[in-house]
Amino acid sequence: MTLSGAVDRFTIELKSLYEAAGKPTLSQLVRLATKQAPPIKISDSTISAWLNSGHVPGPGPKEKYFVLLVNYLQKRAEKRDHPQRSEGAWLHLLHAAREERKAHRGGRPIKDAEHAQPSAPGEWHSAENLPPQPVGFVGRDDHLADLLDQLDPQQARQRPATVTAVSGMGGTGKTTLAIEAAYRARERGWFSGGMLFVDMRGYSSNDSDLKAENAAEQLLQHLGVPENDIQLTGSGVLDLWRTHTGLRSRQKRPLLIILDNVSTASQVAPLIPASSDHRILITTRHVLASLPGRQIQIDELPQANALAIIDQALRIANPGDSRVADNPEDAAQLASLCGRLPLALQIGAALLKIEPNRSLASLVDELRDARNRLDSLEYGEVDVLGNPLAVRAAFALSYRRLSPAEARAFRLLALAPGPDFSLETAGVLLEATGPGTRQFIRKLMSAHLIVSQSSERWLMHDLIRLYAEEKAEEEEHNSEASEALRRILLHLLAVAEEADQQIRWASDEAQGEQFPSRGDAWDWMVSEHRTLVSAVFYAYHAEWDVVAMAIAMRLDGYFKHNRHATDWEDVYDIALKACHRYGEPRLTIELLSTIGGLYDAARQSEIALSFHREAIDLLAKIDHHPSKASVFNHTATSLLDTLRFEEALPYFRKALTAYRKDGDIRGEGLVLHNLGSLLNKLGEPKQALEYLQRDLTICQELGDRKGAGETLNTLGCAYYDLRDYEKAATSFKQSLNIAREFQDRDQEGQVLKNLANAYVELGKLPEALSLYEQALQVQRVSGDRYREAETLMNLGATHEEIGQIGNAADCFKKAAAAFQEAGNTDGLLAAQRWMQNLRTRSPFHNR
Repeated sequence: MTLSGAVDRFTIELKSLYEAAGKPTLSQLVRLATKQAPPIKISDSTISAWLNSGHVPGPGPKEKYFVLLVNYLQKRAEKRDHPQRSEGAWLHLLHAAREERKAHRGGRPIKDAEHAQPSAPGEWHSAENLPPQPVGFVGRDDHLADLLDQLDPQQARQRPATVTAVSGMGGTGKTTLAIEAAYRARERGWFSGGMLFVDMRGYSSNDSDLKAENAAEQLLQHLGVPENDIQLTGSGVLDLWRTHTGLRSRQKRPLLIILDNVSTASQVAPLIPASSDHRILITTRHVLASLPGRQIQIDELPQANALAIIDQALRIANPGDSRVADNPEDAAQLASLCGRLPLALQIGAALLKIEPNRSLASLVDELRDARNRLDSLEYGEVDVLGNPLAVRAAFALSYRRLSPAEARAFRLLALAPGPDFSLETAGVLLEATGPGTRQFIRKLMSAHLIVSQSSERWLMHDLIRLYAEEKAEEEEHNSEASEALRRILLHLLAVAEEADQQIRWASDEAQGEQFPSRGDAWDWMVSEHRTLVSAVFYAYHAEWDVVAMAIAMRLDGYFKHNRHATDWEDVYDIALKACHRYGEPRLTIELLSTIGGLYDAARQSEIALSFHREAIDLLAKIDHHPSKASVFNHTATSLLDTLRFEEALPYFRKALTAYRKDGDIRGEGLVLHNLGSLLNKLGEPKQALEYLQRDLTICQELGDRKGAGETLNTLGCAYYDLRDYEKAATSFKQSLNIAREFQDRDQEGQVLKNLANAYVELGKLPEALSLYEQALQVQRVSGDRYREAETLMNLGATHEEIGQIGNAADCFKKAAAAFQEAGNTDGLLAAQRWMQNLRTRSPFHNR
């Protein structure tokens, strides 16, 4: 249908006024109608059709709104000296255009969908009202290919699904992806019937979801159906929509319909055409599982694509802007702080475009403050679709859709310590049972407010979490949030206490209700390690100092047995701050001793000694402390590790006296074990055997299998020094079985090496080589580079003994590298000497 005089003039004049008024967003113009009393029903697509497609407002409510519209636009255009036109003049333009439109159409308006017939095929045009194509589209290549695969007409028989739903959290670029796919489809010549776009307003700020019949009315208008022909209600307009789509299908003129911002399946289900020739592409923040068709879920971008979005946005504005390429580390931090979320990345790029001389590092510093990050990720403009460029505003639209109970769950789950949370943690925060907790999780997952990390763990996107924390801190929710945080921290403390007891003092019997075995306790600690670390910081910042210290103390056993855990220093630094703020010397002594023990385990004995001595100084000011014996024992152990044997002996004796005075049999056994190790190093293996046998008896009486395994290993070392290699091998084998029983990788690696040493002395060289290799595998998994270096030295010596000089040299070279990485200068020098004198020295095996 070709426009002529009056319609052309009406469209040109209205468009000119709209541009002179500063092009207000269509959403603003829709709000102009909703503010009337009573509200006037108008859609953004209808206004767009008036401005761009030669459509003319009909009589009644639309004419009333048209008068409001031109008055509003003229007031805005006054500032730009745009010629003013009276209301009567505008109505004259409108009526003339309407008459011309009627004359072109001819005939009587059709009032009933049952009798409605589309225009003759020869009069059809290819309808299109797509928003502008995204400029410089980057990222989402895989999702775009998937979408095009779904839209491809050649795949209609293989993929008969008419509907494809693209879902994701607010700000992930769902609409941009859908529009880009439409333009790519047009380039391929698909959908000769047209491409239509309707905003279903499922997440609008005024909760005015577009119903299916209203969407059908807009779609029919975009197809060129005369406005008077669609003056139908309810099922009538939907029937007319199905009539038109069916006829277009028969005429081989398929449609692509993009339904943007859909919040419920009921909004779109009645719009699905019967023919699979047409395609409906939906964007939504919910998983609309009840809809038939393909579901494509998108989340944050990969890092490389996130960087490309910032770089391309800057280069489009200024081709010479190379800030991203010139500062890759700052750019990477910026992308991470934006959560690799397309909306946030676009805002970050916009902020940089405003200030072309601003460094990326400066914006990174601004965004690094989590408390103000959402404030910074806001740009006081809208995108091409009229959506505000503000991360907080985007999330608020999703939050508004939640029920009160779901909103509460959203706020409280943001308080979960750590990067993710388990079903157990969620249940404690929400005070809900397992099934009830899972239902809340399912609802929030459907809304893309949380995502699944694994089968039983979930997380929130960083920016979503900041928003949820803001909502939790609001005055009306603050007390509820504080109580939930206290509840989860006390729960984690109680469970961690039981798990730590299992890990430290494992016996043949279960130690508590939570964990049937040490393995179960260890698995829980591994899965909740980052949760517990965060819990220490949460408690400290909430000024619950005793809780912060207590949780840190319950991580002691885990950190000592896990070489890969590198965050223990940060944990105990914050725990020590909490301790000093609390000001209780008795707690300070216990914490200092624990920290010293961890430095001992990390082979930083000099640092460990500084903590132990500080604890001893505090002990001198207190009459009695339950950790007195432990402090003496830890101090002696540090001295033993630094080869200060004579200094260590009196501390061990003080510890033994204190444990016996307190009636602590387990502690007594521990000191006996350490005294045995000391005497063995002092060259008195026979006397060492006496102490170690007494310790072994105590372990057996207490049912301490793990302690018995450690003692058997030290017993084997004493027998080895007595040259009783058969008894040494027997003790090592028993120790090895227990280490494997408790999955103690550190102990297993050490005992494998010691058993290999005994086999070398027994002449079982092939077996020894195999054991050394097994020890190396275990030590590499556990990350113990120092022990790995020792094993490599022994393996190299064994290779040399059997004449495999090349293998020996390789082992010594690797040992030198491992000693260097472990920070052990003496070991490094020893390895280098062995390489230099490879053919002249005799075999050496260290334990």
